Amino acid sequence: MRKIVQYETKWSLLYQMEKEALLNTLKDFSVDIEHIGSTSVPGLAGSPIVDILIGVKREEDINEVRAILKNKSHVYVVEKEMFVLLKEGVSAAHYPPIMTAKNARKLIPHDARRSHVYVTVSESPYWNERINFREQLRSSERARKKYEGMKYELSKRLWNDISTYEYKKEEFIQRSL
Repeated sequence: MRKIVQYETKWSLLYQMEKEALLNTLKDFSVDIEHIGSTSVPGLAGSPIVDILIGVKREEDINEVRAILKNKSHVYVVEKEMFVLLKEGVSAAHYPPIMTAKNARKLIPHDARRSHVYVTVSESPYWNERINFREQLRSSERARKKYEGMKYELSKRLWNDISTYEYKKEEFIQRSL
C-alpha cells in the first residue's frame, strides 16, 4: 500500500532547499533543476517524497553528474536511474550506495525518503514529458482530480510488485500528454 497524503505547502520549501544544495553540489555544470511529481502541484494529494528533475545541457555530462551525486551519499537506484535522498536522521551508511529497484523498495522505507532525484538532458523527451505533465496538472483542475483519484485507487491495492503501480501511473501520464 502506498501512502497518499493531502498537499502540504512545505513541499515547495523542501524543493527549494534541495535545489539550492544540488546547485551548490553541481556548481561546475550548467544545469536546470525542476520540481516535478505530485508534490510540485498545489492542491494535489500525493506521496510525501519530493521529486526533482536535473537537466544537464550535454548528454555526456549525465554520468559525471551521477558520479558526483553518488559521492554525496545519495543512494542510486540503477533501473530507475534515480537517486534517493534520505530524511535527516536516516544514515546513508545503512544502505549500499548503488541498489537495484527491488532492493531499494524492500530496504528503504518510503517514510525514510526525502526526495527522488532524476538526471536527464534538458529538453529531452523525458524532460519535456515530465514538465508538460506537471503544467497540465497545475492548469487543469479536471486533470488534477482525475490523476489524484487514480493515485488513491492504486494506493489502496496490495502490490506484489510495486513496478506495476509505477507502470499504471506512467501509463496514465502517457495517455494524458
